Amino acid sequence: MSLVSIVGLNKALPFQSALSMATRGFHAAYIKGTVNDPAEYPAPNAAHGSYHWVFERVIAVSLIPLFAAATVKHGACGMVDASLSVALLLHSHMGFEQVLIDYVEKRKFPKTGPIAKWILRAATLTAAVGLYEFNTNDIGITELVARLWTA
Repeated sequence: MSLVSIVGLNKALPFQSALSMATRGFHAAYIKGTVNDPAEYPAPNAAHGSYHWVFERVIAVSLIPLFAAATVKHGACGMVDASLSVALLLHSHMGFEQVLIDYVEKRKFPKTGPIAKWILRAATLTAAVGLYEFNTNDIGITELVARLWTA
């Protein structure tokens, strides 16, 4: 298959040996189809898109009653502290992950993208351990916010 037919033109170029094509840096294996062929997209999957979006919205909406409960019952209920901590961690992790997906995508940044995702995962895990320690061994996040407001 000649170079011109690969890009969709009708004229054929003279035969070139594989050695001369390799020395010029041309690799026919990287070109799929012709110029007029549409780009290949992955098959749509409802589990990847819509369920993920719905889960993000559920977490975001669940923060409203959790903040209301934390305002009313601050410091006295460990379940409010725990559920608020988990919801805030999930919400912030998914939000930062979407920023990384949008702006540091793997195709454009093959090394930086995965490194940034692992840094986010490590930061989320560190925050989870810190919130657990703070909620179980100290005053908890709702009491901390209440004390900051009254200070």
